[in-house]
Amino acid sequence: MLCNKCHKEKELEEFPKLAGSKKGYRAICKDCSNKKHREWWKKTNPIRLEYSKKWYADNREKIIKQKVSGNLKYRRLAKLDCIEHYSDGKNCCDCCGEKHIEFLGIDHKEGNGRKHRESIKEYLPLYLKKHGYPKGFRILCHNCNMSLGFFGYCPHKTKEVKE
Repeated sequence: MLCNKCHKEKELEEFPKLAGSKKGYRAICKDCSNKKHREWWKKTNPIRLEYSKKWYADNREKIIKQKVSGNLKYRRLAKLDCIEHYSDGKNCCDCCGEKHIEFLGIDHKEGNGRKHRESIKEYLPLYLKKHGYPKGFRILCHNCNMSLGFFGYCPHKTKEVKE
């Protein structure tokens, strides 16, 4: 087939397909088409770049709001998945049975949660989900988790409160 741009005879495979044409291929070969596209890209790049900068400046608040809300939704869903998994579908505190999702968090059974979170440098529920929900974690309400962290015990598990 003859290219209309470079006027060279080339194999049919060297022409891009075009569904609406009689032969099913474009009249310009892939090399000429790519060259034409590169030239157009270089010529229009400053115009497109300026348009993008202006559009971003005009819509900055909207873009930030969408990214933040999307990220929060993604993080919430990851946390809910972790709660579902580590509570065996009960969605409650392993210690006291608290069911309000807002009060529930992920506890490192062996302690050292802070060191672990600092080492992974990632939102914990996303990390756990990516790594197939490893063992060594449980769901506790924030009261039980804080009590275990500060005092080494949870009041729900002892008969009398230690002074």
